[in-house]
Amino acid sequence: MIPRVYFVGTAGSGKSTLVNSLKVWMESMSYDAITVNLDPGAEFLPYTPDIDIRENVSLESVMQNYNLGPNGAQIVAADLMVQEAERIKELIDSYDSDYTLIDTPGQLELFAFRGSSTQLISTLGEENNAMVYLFDSVLTKNPESYVSSRFLAMSVLTRFYIPFLNVISKSDLLEPAEKDRINKWDRNKNELIADLKGESATLNVQLSEAIIGGTDSLNILGESVFTSSESEDGMEDIYSFLQKLFYGSDDLEKR
Repeated sequence: MIPRVYFVGTAGSGKSTLVNSLKVWMESMSYDAITVNLDPGAEFLPYTPDIDIRENVSLESVMQNYNLGPNGAQIVAADLMVQEAERIKELIDSYDSDYTLIDTPGQLELFAFRGSSTQLISTLGEENNAMVYLFDSVLTKNPESYVSSRFLAMSVLTRFYIPFLNVISKSDLLEPAEKDRINKWDRNKNELIADLKGESATLNVQLSEAIIGGTDSLNILGESVFTSSESEDGMEDIYSFLQKLFYGSDDLEKR
């Protein structure tokens, strides 16, 4: 089964852009990947998807057919996607490719916290799955939002329990000192707590310490990979993670 790689993150974190950048990078290396768009409300994509949910389920059609506004239509569309899962699986399996890059809905909660998403992943194939979770670089620059972002990532991970790589997208927007600070927080939670105490109210620090303690003891998220679609930073890191997971670190054959 072709490995399925789900790109998940908050709205505006750069999922579609990263899918496009990784696809372009893989093509430049003579590797092959297909793209799947699972966002029925996408108005623009930086790539042309090989498989597109909008062919059968689109936000506009749901709004018209069910007489709903945009928010209600997004919820209904997310649930309707399950009915398309078998068809999408057949289309994916019809390709001879190294990877399937799956772009998920722009609103994180529509994919991560609805039962339809677990059904969808189960139907598309419970084996050979991975998740690339995007942290928006803008939301990781200060200690409070960094903690919140990590906690949100943990809540998503506990929904799916599949191999998980956390990346900080749009890292070209970060100053070198900001990258160093995030790296420091990834590696040493005592440094993070110290910075929190310097910037946050006491109650916020106490709550954050409890969250940090819980996530750090599990040591699941690990260190962040910085990615930039502008400079292609991090593309090889994502590829290396996937290769180790699915192909035992051996490089793919050139196509």
